[in-house]
Amino acid sequence: MPTHLQPLRFTGGELVKIARLPLVWAVIVLCALVNLLMAAAATPANTVARYNYASAVAVATGGKVGPEFDRALALIGPSGGAASSGSAASSSGTTPPDTETVPDAKPTGTVIIARIPKNSTMTADELHRQLTAITHGATNTLAGYDATATRDAMLAQVAGDPAATWLMQRKYDAYAARVAHLASTGAALDLAAGSATDPTLNHWTNMTGYLFFETCTLAVLLMALALGYERTAGTEQLMMVTRVGRQLVAPKIAAGLIASTIAYLLLVAAIVIPYLMVFDVRGVWSASVTSQFNTVFGQRPFVTWWDLTIGQYLFVRLALGLAITLCFALFTATLGLLMRNTFAVAGCVGIAVILVIGIVGAAHATGLPWVAWIGGFNPVGVLLLREQWFTELGLDAPTAFWETGVTACSLVYLTAALAAAWRAFRHRNLAA
Repeated sequence: MPTHLQPLRFTGGELVKIARLPLVWAVIVLCALVNLLMAAAATPANTVARYNYASAVAVATGGKVGPEFDRALALIGPSGGAASSGSAASSSGTTPPDTETVPDAKPTGTVIIARIPKNSTMTADELHRQLTAITHGATNTLAGYDATATRDAMLAQVAGDPAATWLMQRKYDAYAARVAHLASTGAALDLAAGSATDPTLNHWTNMTGYLFFETCTLAVLLMALALGYERTAGTEQLMMVTRVGRQLVAPKIAAGLIASTIAYLLLVAAIVIPYLMVFDVRGVWSASVTSQFNTVFGQRPFVTWWDLTIGQYLFVRLALGLAITLCFALFTATLGLLMRNTFAVAGCVGIAVILVIGIVGAAHATGLPWVAWIGGFNPVGVLLLREQWFTELGLDAPTAFWETGVTACSLVYLTAALAAAWRAFRHRNLAA
């Protein structure tokens, strides 16, 4: 009688094998601790104070700057008073031990309850004056933004290449349309976190940048260990001698993908939970990420191809990071079926990453955009662009939605490569 595998049961068993490896947990814990330390060191108390104060104001008065906002902010007025711990708790529920709740109000004005770190040197008066200074008289900056200079600069760099010129013209026509659309929606008028918008989003970008490299490395490790477990235990020859034994490779690959996803979510939680404990996101995450207080390199507006709030932007950034992590797991699985040495698999992945980085870097240095685009048409190339995901990306991308399209294509061709490797593996002689 033919033997039928139970995929869920065997995949669960392979997950248990991975979970029993101390190396896996050691690496996950080490990455989480490093991220926590970097987050604590990279977030000045005054930046948190400005962020939380702007958030509290947005909750109380609305998050759109302009004449109405100016009048509402003037009615609040600075008070400079700080609540005692007892009154703070009664006003806002549970207050983190390293923060204090600062009321900011005139007797007849709107009451602002801001969660300010105790080690911040900024008083409520200073926070109010700073917020007033940067928002007073604010206008819709996108309405007067002309992307022609950026477009011309990009076209000048591809002059003489008809195909590249055509692509860049199409992209920047779409970019101009996006600017016009966002100007009509008033996205630039969103307060976001005021003057703390740029540094806090840069902080998030840096933190997730480290996260993605960690999770991609973990995906390589987990998949290599999943496929190489029997080899390490000395049971590969026994297991692979039968057709049923070889069918267990599919649950191993599934276990590697699931373990990579779980590790990703654990490391995301190690970043997101402390972030939410420190920052008051109530009035910020619903603001448009194209707020005039968020810029690209402190100069151009942060124009995205979708209408995204800050919360949505952070979510799709994490979703794209997960997709890239799974790409690395698929690539490792493909190599793992073709090569019988776990360390060789990890080494080949590392060499491939270094080669892509070298090719893309050299192409940019020598002014060869097509080499950079073709060489970067993979998950590594997307990771190199992580600071500007979902924006126009300048000369780094020939089309809109480049990072999203490259990642989707990478998932497709890596899955196809894995399927081809799996077919070859099933007919391979492992006795040698």
